[in-house]
Amino acid sequence: METFTTTPEGPQARNIKLVLEYDGTDFKGSQLQANGRTVQGELEKALASLTGLGTGERCVVSMAGRTDSGVHASGQVANFLTASRLPVETFRRGLNALLPFDVAVLTAEEVSNDFHARFSAKERTYRYTVLNRPVRSPLARRFAYQVAQPLDLPAMQAAADGLVGERDFASFAGAGWGVKDSDPTADKPGTVRNLVKAEWQAEGDRLILEVAANAFLPHMIRNIVGTLLLVGKGERTPGDFARIVAVCDRRQAGPTAPACGLSLVSVRYF
Repeated sequence: METFTTTPEGPQARNIKLVLEYDGTDFKGSQLQANGRTVQGELEKALASLTGLGTGERCVVSMAGRTDSGVHASGQVANFLTASRLPVETFRRGLNALLPFDVAVLTAEEVSNDFHARFSAKERTYRYTVLNRPVRSPLARRFAYQVAQPLDLPAMQAAADGLVGERDFASFAGAGWGVKDSDPTADKPGTVRNLVKAEWQAEGDRLILEVAANAFLPHMIRNIVGTLLLVGKGERTPGDFARIVAVCDRRQAGPTAPACGLSLVSVRYF
């Protein structure tokens, strides 16, 4: 059956902003896909039921950050336009009654119609959690990447310090993005981003990297973590890491860290 979009316009349209939390383990990612269960798909299905849309109608949801399969969120932001007159609190309670157990609406509020969860965002913050102990944790396996070998946290922080600032992150870009932003002949999207924070902290046997930037490239954080872990294991030095950043070549960087350790924790709009 053909599906069509309902996009209310004019003074009757309302713009609703949501803050979401989800366990990304069993999702194919946040964004709608032709095949596979997604956060957006579940949210749009619940919205259609809550607002009484007809068969084939769709309430389009936009999200601040695109999270991959297995990546979590405790502060994902979404928005949608609707002609529904339901009270804002009813959206929060009603969606939570309809959504599956692994996604929840933390807050709902009505915002101006020029607000867009993705395009209005100025800064996104993610955390990557490493469980640094020799024995696995059945309870943490969905939300942390276990590394049995002891890691050198000061060395990893020294390397991470060199990430802060506006620079070309081609060395940590996902497939199809790993070229120098300055290459005018490259038919590729730009890879320059402004990273404002890259800090490790230890919480017991967990090592947590918090990174914040105006935006991130696909797989960028997981590729950074995979390379920093080589520094932590003594296989690379902070100087090696700096050279990897400078060369703008994905082949020089380390492996992609697993999705389970990554979570989108906040989005700022200033």
